[in-house]
Amino acid sequence: MSHPEPKRLKQDKLIMRVCHKCGHLHESHQEPEKCSKCGKAFLPLNYFDKVHASKTEKFQGLFAEGDDLNEEDLIKGLYVLW
Repeated sequence: MSHPEPKRLKQDKLIMRVCHKCGHLHESHQEPEKCSKCGKAFLPLNYFDKVHASKTEKFQGLFAEGDDLNEEDLIKGLYVLW
């Protein structure tokens, strides 16, 4: 008799990022691509690992969902997972 695999509940992690140009705070479940206040473009977290892993990925595909990130992926002082 096989037991059904327990379902994992998806935790919606909130990504909080401060713009390093104007200081505006962004809150989202998806990494922001640019500042909604001043328009400064952001690079995704783990940019160098992602770019060198696959050169065929589109730039927008490099931005992660909150559930895909861990504390060690964040840049201290610019990001917080809530």
